[in-house]
Amino acid sequence: MTENPLDEREWALWRSFALMSRQLWNRVEQRLQAEAGISAADFEILHALWTADQHRVRVGALGEMLMWEKSRISHQVSRMERRGLVERVVCEEDLRGTWVGLTSEGSEVLAPALLVFARAVREAYTSRLTPDIAPQFAATMMRVVMATDPTA
Repeated sequence: MTENPLDEREWALWRSFALMSRQLWNRVEQRLQAEAGISAADFEILHALWTADQHRVRVGALGEMLMWEKSRISHQVSRMERRGLVERVVCEEDLRGTWVGLTSEGSEVLAPALLVFARAVREAYTSRLTPDIAPQFAATMMRVVMATDPTA
């Protein structure tokens, strides 16, 4: 197989995807900051913990869930811990692992942020997809996700 640079159609697809992704995430982040007082990174961690069993996750698993480097997780959790949004707890089973748990204050911050997030995503994204195109668009995105899954 001969390798060639991207053709015009491929560049157009890539540019539109990259621009859409950046702009959408920037819009969501701006709204979270302005209306909920938290960063997108705060939101991602709070939401991951909120959906986890017993509202806690091991540090390594949290990094895998969010596809973040260990150092990024560590620094972000430390900042959030200082603000009382999360807490670290030593794992009783092996005494080496650490859990990150959602605090009541973290839950209180997350509740309105979920609504801000929903409004921003609906306004800028899901409302732009017609009912006939949305399933195909989602299926296409999942094919890309599966093809780029680092665990596959």
